[in-house]
Amino acid sequence: MPTTGDSDLETAELALLWAARETGLLEALLRETGSPNEAAAVSGVTERAARVTIDALVDLGFFERVEDGVEPTNRVLGLLATRDVRSIGQVPSALDQFDAFAALPTAMRRDNPERQPRSRTVQRTRHQLGASEAVDDATVRATVDAIHAANPDAERVLALADGPGRHARELADRGPAVTLLEGSAVGDVVEPLLAGGDVSLQTGCLPDLESGSHDLIFLVDGLWQSAAGENRFTLRAVERVLAPGGAFVAVEPLRDHSDTAAAVAATALATGRGEPYTEATVAGWCVAAGLDDVSTSDVRDTPYQAVAAERHAD
Repeated sequence: MPTTGDSDLETAELALLWAARETGLLEALLRETGSPNEAAAVSGVTERAARVTIDALVDLGFFERVEDGVEPTNRVLGLLATRDVRSIGQVPSALDQFDAFAALPTAMRRDNPERQPRSRTVQRTRHQLGASEAVDDATVRATVDAIHAANPDAERVLALADGPGRHARELADRGPAVTLLEGSAVGDVVEPLLAGGDVSLQTGCLPDLESGSHDLIFLVDGLWQSAAGENRFTLRAVERVLAPGGAFVAVEPLRDHSDTAAAVAATALATGRGEPYTEATVAGWCVAAGLDDVSTSDVRDTPYQAVAAERHAD
């Protein structure tokens, strides 16, 4: 929140690192050789390209000079370590996003995202989870403040598609019993991260949950990644799973409120089926699903908004 592709790299720096990854130059430097000439030969780039790129990557702190060439620093570990999402950081996801933006003209001519090989999908999922895990603590706290305010007395909380569970864990630290609902592919990756903690992981689908089983349900960065029909379906399921008097909160970059909406629109076109929606659109879905008392507030020190709605007490 927001996590897709965030890093401290400028666009040109990100483009250079992406090109090094796509040509195989980065792989050669990380796994085969630290010599610019040898890396050029392995990857097929020119010696000039290898030399200039390596100099830049040294300047950026991804590599350091040694007697025979260069060797990776801790900053580049996220490009190597993908098993533990805590080690990945935000750069790999930023590179994936840059790759998607490069293919944006093609994506704009398709009704649905291009189907990717399973290995690439798995890798990108891990990268995105790593970026979510690396969101700064202040942003996570501000987001959870907005979520918790919708029902401060909630005892049973459901986090929808919260990935590694940064928001779920923060909320659990405040007292409620929190369940993270994820798909099996993501659940398998984050289960070790949540083991022994206060958040219960459940894999499956929202409509399969018990009616009236939760006092507070939240979704961060979820609606804009999905088509309108999917969101209407999700909110109908939310209304059924909420206990009477319970609340739902969607934390989103609303198109008519957020200064990051244009960037989110580009990301949605490049990678998914959704788009940034207006406050009225999201509120309309809530009301149509049987929720009421819809309100919107800014999430402190972020470009996001929290849309909260309640289920009538029986």
